[in-house]
Amino acid sequence: MKEKNRFLYNATAHIDEKLIDGLIGEDRTPQSAAPEKGRRTPIKKTLVAALAAALAVSLFVGGIFVWQNRKPDPNSGAGKTVEPFKGTPGNYAGAKFMSLADASVTRDSQQYGSSYLSYTPDHIDHINSIGAFFDRITESLLSGKENAVVSPVNIYMALSLLAESTGGTSRRQILDVIGVPGMEELREQSKWIWIQNSYDNEYGRSLLANSVWLSGDLSVKEDCVKLLNDDHFASVFAGDFSDDDYKNALKQWLSDQTKGLLDNCVNALEIPADTAAALASTLYYKTKWNNKYKKTENGTFKGAGGDQKCVFNVKTVKGAAIYETDRFTAYREMLSDQNMMWFFLPNEGSSVEDVLKADLASFASHPNYARVHDCNVTVRMPDYDVDFNRSILEDLKKLGVTDCADAAKADFSPLTDARLCLGNFIHAARFKADKEGVEGAAFSLMLLDGAGPVERPPYDFTLDRPFVFMVVHGGVPIFVGTVTEL
Repeated sequence: MKEKNRFLYNATAHIDEKLIDGLIGEDRTPQSAAPEKGRRTPIKKTLVAALAAALAVSLFVGGIFVWQNRKPDPNSGAGKTVEPFKGTPGNYAGAKFMSLADASVTRDSQQYGSSYLSYTPDHIDHINSIGAFFDRITESLLSGKENAVVSPVNIYMALSLLAESTGGTSRRQILDVIGVPGMEELREQSKWIWIQNSYDNEYGRSLLANSVWLSGDLSVKEDCVKLLNDDHFASVFAGDFSDDDYKNALKQWLSDQTKGLLDNCVNALEIPADTAAALASTLYYKTKWNNKYKKTENGTFKGAGGDQKCVFNVKTVKGAAIYETDRFTAYREMLSDQNMMWFFLPNEGSSVEDVLKADLASFASHPNYARVHDCNVTVRMPDYDVDFNRSILEDLKKLGVTDCADAAKADFSPLTDARLCLGNFIHAARFKADKEGVEGAAFSLMLLDGAGPVERPPYDFTLDRPFVFMVVHGGVPIFVGTVTEL
């Protein structure tokens, strides 16, 4: 990437790169080119060129940006007023892009299509090989004693970025924790999970994004940047971490990708001025119930801190399965995007902590040891809104990711010859459920510094005490959380 090109803001990234290069008098081959979508007519070329010129002039000369105000979400955070970010989505003031990934690759894309959509034995092997990681990270981060939610798949994506940027024992430890033999397998696996979980249609939205933020004076290796760009769909930016504009650009990117759902967490981020690089991964998810809740009932939730009066959303699902084990009773149903929503209710004498130790991700993929009953299930679910926001670096160290956080042992040689180490790994997540559907978001930020009619027994499945929930797609746990209070 020529130095001159680095001063193009991300706002122009959607315009034909050759036109941009022509505007600034240089020609180059893009590092990551999106699939061609058809030839432009001369008139279209002229319009695009004019648009590019207008944007380039406003960015280079005037520094003029269109600002918009977003109302804070009164339900976000612990009663705090969230300070909204004011940048127009996509305009990251202070961040110059070095390369931009083709993040339009989804499970519906023509580029990958059938090879990634069908559930082949290879895909099952992909999930089986990392199922233990999903279970371990969930058990490590959720105590079961309070309301909380994490996104195992988001943490996985973040660790994939970290593995690509590291070498030696630093990389080997990450691969061992995830449960993959090498980088080729990780790249293929990461790409498959990304494509399976990326869509935006009438049934739901599941949007993943990755980015790398570099200090402008950090010399990085093109091969690694290209791998991050091509195999992990990561956009790469450069700037000065001592400049508030650059740090706010990173925060704006996190806010945009999570649709403002985690703005309280984003606002609270502290990014040191001496940060050399940051790796970021996000997830936004929203869908509706396939079988809608029809009515409500007043009731009581027996919370960890005492009984609470609440309103239950109620529906009856005919011919549904109830799974019974020694620790819990489980119920699952399909969401409108065909993902599965699981609820795990501890049995009398068991606790949420006991449920979390039951390898839930593995259970959801292969609930073989459960006793299954075919019932007409009446489900009662309260509205809930749970979140999580803290550093998980020490948790990862306990799992075995230690060297990359040790200044004397960290190896980031694939990315740069400069000495770097992992200074912090922040994970934030939020998940909401009501009678209409569910919505969730997560980010990880790494700072370097259902037959004919059958008589079935009735069954009441009332979530009136602490419980665990999980959203699963293709065996991958997108969210896992606990509700102990309302």
